[in-house]
Amino acid sequence: MTEVLHNAIADYEQKQFWQTVNEQIEHTQREDPEGWADYLTEREFVLGPRPRSRRIAPEWDGLITFPEEKDETNAR
Repeated sequence: MTEVLHNAIADYEQKQFWQTVNEQIEHTQREDPEGWADYLTEREFVLGPRPRSRRIAPEWDGLITFPEEKDETNAR
């Protein structure tokens, strides 16, 4: 029983963490577009340019929704 509660709490904390991260990202995009653009430029410098296409293993096809695809289907 203790393990179940521990796992539930850990899962909740992880969800809260990522929700906070997403809210902060959205806030930065909205309130500081210049800072967000600087971040994206620096990220591209460090990680390199994004690939033109996303090739994934056939067994993963249809199971992953990339952000670009999500934006097209999400009216928000």
